[in-house]
Amino acid sequence: MNFHIRQLTLNCKKENDILTFSKFNYYYGPMGSGKSTIARLIDFCLGGKLEYTPALQQEFVSATLDIEINGTPLFLTRNSGENKIHAQWTEKDQPYDVLIPGKVANGEVLIGTGIEVLSDLLFRLAGVTPPHVRKSKLKEESELVRLSFRDMFWYCYLNQESMDSSFFNLDEAANFAVQLKSRDVLRLILGFHQERVSDLEAELELVKDKKLRCESAAEAIKEALAVEHLATPLEIEALRQKIKAEVERLEIQIQKIRTETGKLRSHETELLQQRGRKLSFQIAETDAALDDLEQTIARDKSHRNTLLSLATRQKRAQAARSVLTGIEFIQCPQCYQPLEPKDGTLCPVCGQAHQDMPQSPINDDAIEADTKARADELQERIDLQLEETRRLKRQRQDIASEKTTVDNDLEQALREYDSKYLAAALAFEKERARLIQRTEDLQQVEALANKIEKLQEETIQLAGREAEIRAELKIVRAEAEKDTSNLDLLKELFLDCLVKSHLHGFKSDDSVEINSPKFLPQVYGQSTGDIVRTSFANLGSGGKKTFFKCCFAVAIHRLAVRNGVTLPTILIIDSPMKNVSERENLMQFAGFHKMLHKLAETELKGTQFIVIDKEIFRPEDPKKLDFQERHMKPDDVENPPLIKKYRGK
Repeated sequence: MNFHIRQLTLNCKKENDILTFSKFNYYYGPMGSGKSTIARLIDFCLGGKLEYTPALQQEFVSATLDIEINGTPLFLTRNSGENKIHAQWTEKDQPYDVLIPGKVANGEVLIGTGIEVLSDLLFRLAGVTPPHVRKSKLKEESELVRLSFRDMFWYCYLNQESMDSSFFNLDEAANFAVQLKSRDVLRLILGFHQERVSDLEAELELVKDKKLRCESAAEAIKEALAVEHLATPLEIEALRQKIKAEVERLEIQIQKIRTETGKLRSHETELLQQRGRKLSFQIAETDAALDDLEQTIARDKSHRNTLLSLATRQKRAQAARSVLTGIEFIQCPQCYQPLEPKDGTLCPVCGQAHQDMPQSPINDDAIEADTKARADELQERIDLQLEETRRLKRQRQDIASEKTTVDNDLEQALREYDSKYLAAALAFEKERARLIQRTEDLQQVEALANKIEKLQEETIQLAGREAEIRAELKIVRAEAEKDTSNLDLLKELFLDCLVKSHLHGFKSDDSVEINSPKFLPQVYGQSTGDIVRTSFANLGSGGKKTFFKCCFAVAIHRLAVRNGVTLPTILIIDSPMKNVSERENLMQFAGFHKMLHKLAETELKGTQFIVIDKEIFRPEDPKKLDFQERHMKPDDVENPPLIKKYRGK
């Protein structure tokens, strides 16, 4: 995994600090300057826990890590006290900006990508499929779990706290689950976890899961059928025929009761029904007559009002003529222009000969008398119609009252009939309904019974495929672990690192043993043979433990590069001289760093180094190595600590 840190931005309450990184980075100085905090903040942005020193407790706000994975820039920002990380990157010209959990997944953060935690995003940008391993190493049927970036990062970040107390979580004192994960990482690097093994394990997991679901479904259906005391489609069909015959028998009984009860209907019931229908018809006729009368009354009232209105307008017209008689016009009443003088016999307005006041052909008194007579006739007619309306309403009320009485009598008669019918047929009706519902239920039960057979057939097929996969997987695993060339190479590389570091007591003719499945390295001397073995647990000296662990990590990275294994190309070593005096152990101090410098120029030229210690050992040619150093001292302006303005413990 091509992994390179470009920049770390520390955001504090009073100031910000930006640290840029080159290929080989060295931070040194006395305690309390914040050297280890640099590594811890990198780990924090990658989902790790942060040790809140007094300085961080007082000043720290957030940190942003600028990294490059396979050429893709990725910005990770994590605020103090938060578990989620703000990730920003661009993929195929599409910018992304999401909040992503550091470790604990809670569903996809980007639909359809499979990204649930930061580890998924890092693998995706690296173009790597997360490797899967068995959760249990003792049970063949154990489910598969993914190795995460955090699991691999144990071999990339050697923190100060566990430098001399824990050997990559492989020792017996480590948490068992974590111990297994660490072994899985080594198995991956050593090539024991081959691609074919991974494919077969994944297929086995799917087959087991599908078989289990088929078995569970078949068992659930069997339990449901057991409640019905049914098991096979033949039994269900026999029960259906039995129910069908019983339903037919009940229908004959019900029809017989219905025929016998029908004879109990009295002549009075039929008369009441006839009388009720006749009264309903009379009510409908009366309602139609009332509707017609109301429409006629409305028309007559409108006619009478129109006559009265016309008489009034006639009187007003005659009065207007009388008023206008004798008026002399000097202007046109239409356009108000002056009128030309005319002969006295002509009208000055229209120019026609004068006439006497026109007389209506009909006398006004005659018109008024005729109008009044006609209006009185209409009113008399309206009064007669209103009287007829009241009569019809009374008649309708009487008919409706009689209809209510007839309906009540009929209802009572029918109730007596229904009670006799129900008393005889109700039990049969209920039983028939129950049996019909039972028949419908049996259709569903039959479908379930047929489903059992299909599930059982599928389970047998899956069990056969599972056995085939297990047999093949056993062979493939055995073949994978037969090839110990990578394990032998790791032994050589580890011993080479120990010797080049000039660690006291280790010689080039020593032999190293790293046995599966624990993978704890042990060194045997040429002269002592198997009698004396040296391991991380019995080194005794804290300084030796630190060098021993650092050399193994370097050897792992050398092996990963040679095999092209997925391992982040970064190695952070926090305080390799934690328990060692540089002056008293100058040979070891110089030997270890010379080894790092040489490897950074050759085998591990693609790996980024971040080394933190009390003192510095510079390379012979810093430019050739792209070497960067920073001296950090509390209360020193020229060589400031990580948080420059912090003054405290």
